[in-house]
Order: sequence, then C-alpha cells, then structure tokens
Amino acid sequence: NNFEYDPEFKRWWETQRQRKLNIEKTCQKYGSVLRYKINKANLMYDPNHKLLFCRNAKVGTTTWLQHFLQLSSSNTNFKSSKSLHYRVPLLFPFSKEDPAAKILAETTVSFSMVRHPFERLVSAYQDKIVDNASPGLFSNLVSKYGNFSFTKFVKAILSKGKSKCRRLSHCMMDRHYLPFISRCAYCSVPYAVISKAETFEEDKRFIGAMAGIQFEDIQKHKSSGGGTKELARKYFELLDRKTVDQLFEFYKVDFEMFGYSPEVYQTYAN
Repeated sequence: NNFEYDPEFKRWWETQRQRKLNIEKTCQKYGSVLRYKINKANLMYDPNHKLLFCRNAKVGTTTWLQHFLQLSSSNTNFKSSKSLHYRVPLLFPFSKEDPAAKILAETTVSFSMVRHPFERLVSAYQDKIVDNASPGLFSNLVSKYGNFSFTKFVKAILSKGKSKCRRLSHCMMDRHYLPFISRCAYCSVPYAVISKAETFEEDKRFIGAMAGIQFEDIQKHKSSGGGTKELARKYFELLDRKTVDQLFEFYKVDFEMFGYSPEVYQTYAN
C-alpha cells in the first residue's frame, strides 16, 4: 500500500475528507429526514476486490459498469448500454448474507459518484429525449405534455417532485432525475470515497489504488449536441428565473451536500 505515501494521494485524500465533512454537515443540518435504509438494489458489491458502489443514473454509471464487468469472471460483451445497465448489477448483488450497508461501507472501498445537479438534468434530457435512448421512459410525459421541450421536461420534474417526492427519504421518481440523496442514503451509509464527474479520472485512479486494481481505459458514452456545459447554457437560457429557482429548491440538498452552486445557471435564465 505504498500509494498512501504518495503526495498526490495525500492531496486527493484531503479533498475526500473535505467532501465527507460537507456531507456530515448537511446531514446534521437536516437531521432525521435524510436518514433512511438504502435500497440494496442500488448497491453493487464485489467481495473479491472489496468494492461497494452506489450508482446514480447519468453520472458516469455506464463507465463504472464496464469497469465492474472487467472485474467479473463473465466474458460477455454487452452490445447495448441497456443490457449493460441491466445485467452487470446482477453479477455483483448485495446478498442477504452480506453485512448491513453501513458496516460494509466502513470496511470496503465504498464509493458513489455525483455531478452538478443541473448539468445532470441536461444530460438526461439530451440522452433520453433528444437522442431517444429510452423511448418508453418518457412516453407518458410526451403524451401528457406534447412536444417535449426542455422547459416542459423541467416543469414535469417539478410537478412530479410535488406528487412523488414529498419526502426526500421516500422519493418515487425516475432514477434519471431522482435527487442523489434519495438514492444513495449519504446520511446513513458512510462511503469511503465521493467521486465527482469533474475529478473522475483522478478519483478512479485512487479508488483503484485503494482496491489494488488498475482500471483499464474505456471509451466514454457521449450524447449528441456537444459538451454538456454548452448545452446547459443553451437549455437554461430557455427557462425563466422563477423556474430555475424552483428547480434549485427541489435539488437543494444535493447542491449543499456536494458543494455545487446554481449561480451561473440563474444568470443564464431570462
């Protein structure tokens, strides 16, 4: 475990410490409303490499699933992203015999990954609606709202938030725009590492070092329309300020917990 003496690792670990302190602070601020028992189906556990992963949709999950597939004894190569997302978690089940998630998180290289909540929404819209990756997923929304602009997409999320997500600990929304806190129970499960899309390569390298593996390079999944930051600007310019503020209010805990700011998006809004 020589990596622990590596100054790069030490600097990275200090960033991790800050990220986890910030989570702790947010959990204390909101109290018991953010504590709940995690749904074990959201976790993947690899006992051979002592890796525990809670996956959030539209946050590098495809890449992580490919890495887990490489670690498995399966020599299947899944043609579609859909089969990858369905089949790979089944290779790494969290079984009844395993210790509770909290205990496992404390004794393994446990991690979860997040990104800017608004960037993620743009990515979900571009991938699932514009590129039509999941026609069935939003068909009910399309039938209700007609031509499915980004503005309508946001309005639909806000209205679903009111009806299906009165409590963040029990939020029955589609996983592609479900708040991070409602999926990975950050106040109940003490992950060793919080990875962010912005620091993905470095995080991946050190998660690998901690688990004693070197992840191979993988072609990243790309949506159409260019980089997400440019797209985010284009789409958020279509929204009015009140809508952006309501959206921020809905994802507020994610923003606070992971140290993101809505400011630049508020300035895009007209």
